Amino acid sequence: MKPLCRIQTPFVDKFGVPRQSLLVEEAWGKLAFPKDDFFSEAFRGIENSSHLWLIFEFDQIPAGPVNGLVRPPRFENKLKLGVFATRSPHRPNRLGLSLVKFDRLEVTEREVILWVRGVDLVNGTPILDIKPYVPYADSVEARSPFLEAPTVYQVRWECESVEEADLIEKVIALDPRPNQGRGSNDAEFGMSVAGLNVRFRFSVDHFKIIAVTRLP
Repeated sequence: MKPLCRIQTPFVDKFGVPRQSLLVEEAWGKLAFPKDDFFSEAFRGIENSSHLWLIFEFDQIPAGPVNGLVRPPRFENKLKLGVFATRSPHRPNRLGLSLVKFDRLEVTEREVILWVRGVDLVNGTPILDIKPYVPYADSVEARSPFLEAPTVYQVRWECESVEEADLIEKVIALDPRPNQGRGSNDAEFGMSVAGLNVRFRFSVDHFKIIAVTRLP
């Protein structure tokens, strides 16, 4: 399979990327394509769909053997489950599926650019296909062990705010810390988002943003 493009997002590293799509609508995605005969026609009518499926490759997962049992990082009972019963990125063919919100289609002299929102993808992720979300077929009553929505924490600024404050706050509010980093209120964490280095820590029941600097 040949990727259609590599999506541009605010997330340079895996740390800080929302665990699922549509949790942070401010998380934008830019998909740029050459303005050739194919792509000039391929998006006709896409503005009629409010949401789109992105089929992508987990390209940062090393190739090699895959375990049949995995431990989902946010699954509270910590039991191992079969890989096909989870959304673990460690999959036999490294394929992922992400639902995003259509924002706009931009056509320039040389490119066709699809803008989406609510992404949960690292910058540079290969996109293999794009399909419209179809409510009558894609939305069903279902059962799953992953029913509990993530906790959303309050976020306070202890430094000067920035233009990208909404995006930063919503990403941190979903608690991007790894499980092993949640036992201490004093631990400081850092993440890169939208060209910024953001330092933060957890304090009792909320997060504090303690420093934000622009990356060179």
